[in-house]
Amino acid sequence: MAPPVISLRNISKKFKKVEALKGIDLDITPAEITGIIGPDGAGKSTLLKICAGVLSFHGTATFMNTDIRRHPERIKKYLSFMPQGLGLNLYMDLSVEENIDFFAAIKNVPDAERDRLKDQLLRATGLEPFRARWARRLSGGMKQKLGICCSLISNPEVLLLDEPSTGVDPLSRRQLWEILNGFITEKGTTLILTTSYMDEAERCHSVRFIHDGNVLFSGNPEELMREEKDLEDAFFKMLLAGKELTTYDIPFRNNVSKNGSIAIVISGVSKHFGSFKAVDDVNLSIQHGEIFGFLGPNGAGKTTLLKCVLALYKPDKGSIRIMELQSGSPELRKTVGYMSQIFSLYGDLTVAENIELYGAIYEIEKKDLKERMQWVIDVSHLAGMEDTMVGKLPLGIKQRLALGCSTLHLPSVLILDEPTSGVDPVARRSFWQLIRLLSDKLGMTVIVTTHNLVEADYCDRIAIMNEGKVIAVDTPENLRNEFIHHSGDVYEIYPETGLDAKIFSERQIEVAPFGRRYHIWKKGLSENEIKALMDSHKIGYRFIRTIPPLMEDVFIYFLERKR
Repeated sequence: MAPPVISLRNISKKFKKVEALKGIDLDITPAEITGIIGPDGAGKSTLLKICAGVLSFHGTATFMNTDIRRHPERIKKYLSFMPQGLGLNLYMDLSVEENIDFFAAIKNVPDAERDRLKDQLLRATGLEPFRARWARRLSGGMKQKLGICCSLISNPEVLLLDEPSTGVDPLSRRQLWEILNGFITEKGTTLILTTSYMDEAERCHSVRFIHDGNVLFSGNPEELMREEKDLEDAFFKMLLAGKELTTYDIPFRNNVSKNGSIAIVISGVSKHFGSFKAVDDVNLSIQHGEIFGFLGPNGAGKTTLLKCVLALYKPDKGSIRIMELQSGSPELRKTVGYMSQIFSLYGDLTVAENIELYGAIYEIEKKDLKERMQWVIDVSHLAGMEDTMVGKLPLGIKQRLALGCSTLHLPSVLILDEPTSGVDPVARRSFWQLIRLLSDKLGMTVIVTTHNLVEADYCDRIAIMNEGKVIAVDTPENLRNEFIHHSGDVYEIYPETGLDAKIFSERQIEVAPFGRRYHIWKKGLSENEIKALMDSHKIGYRFIRTIPPLMEDVFIYFLERKR
């Protein structure tokens, strides 16, 4: 077995009174993808910065036998580090191409090699048409893809990525993983990444589960999933250690019944910005009490459509009715709640002041506001922190507080635009538990946009949007069944050794690497045919089994089918 690329022993790190890491031991295997997972504040980013040689620490750390603390500059020629946050490693006043060229110059990449790899990366990420566009004018997903291009242009031996797909749509995430898997298999790159997406963690060869500064698990995802259907369930089982996830109650009632009638009707709505058609002739009906999700790539028109529903934008064509009233009617102000894509509270006000402000905006009577304020504080886990400035709160708690504030007036319709972006799995599941409660107990109609396709299964129905159009609408189960009908069953293979994915693609079999496992599908493909193919290449396997299609595959299927 090859020696570890990075070896950490008894690593600790303190920030004032906070112990971010507590005596961690860790080895990183070369030419593999190692995923660092854990809740917000677990110490993931701190660990990555120590591996990159940009943060002081206590303990012993080596990078290819070089002492990281004594010689941090020596290791930097072998690695690239992409920090957490959209575009934080980019120069906003440089173009896409200029950013890549700048990072290549820093690492002394020869011009010919730079141009060859640059063309390859721009084609793979879909950034080829945007070479001359300034970084500041890119979408969040495009910034992330450019950041990874800049990190890869030096062809590093080790690549460190901190939450690389936060804010990135599912299609872009698939492109990112294709690029990363290519560098692993073709160049032997070692990749270490942190992620809050458990479906991404399943794509890693090994995972390190960190909680409260300690490593709770170190091994293959398959070891965690022996008793659970997926990594997220295994994550919760380990994190909660037999305890139940916090449950909520709603101590008040609403007069909206979940009776199956229509709450929102969108008829032929279009919206243009100059020559750009952001929303193109959308027709939808959403029922009372339904949790309705919108999925789509960046720029598909999801947020624009929601702003038309909220009357923040006036459609150029078509009409929208909410609770039998025209969108924008004054009577709807107390009927609709909205949580925007960008954090909607005031960071320089306290928790209590934010809640009181929303209470005043919605003209809630004092006796009702007192009860509802206490409920918001309880569900946000903010008891005793009423006087804390909101800007100092963790992201997951901020999001629950924002959700609570948007429901203070008990709206009939609640609109949430990417409410869980960047939120860890614990906060996300807690958040969705609360959304389901609002729908079931208060009969609220909830409309939500999301890039996390795991969340699609929390919705009653979903609409997939692309280029301003709704290209599919149905329950998650029915959309999966349509995928199977047209594309065939999905098989998961766990080979005993590595294999070349070309043995599938050469036979027009779709293949998606998942760390040590592979997901494959093709209309008419059978298990016996797969076994014969594996046997012909003398590749042993631990199992071959059918699995439900991932929503990511379903999503991309509909995008490609409607092109």
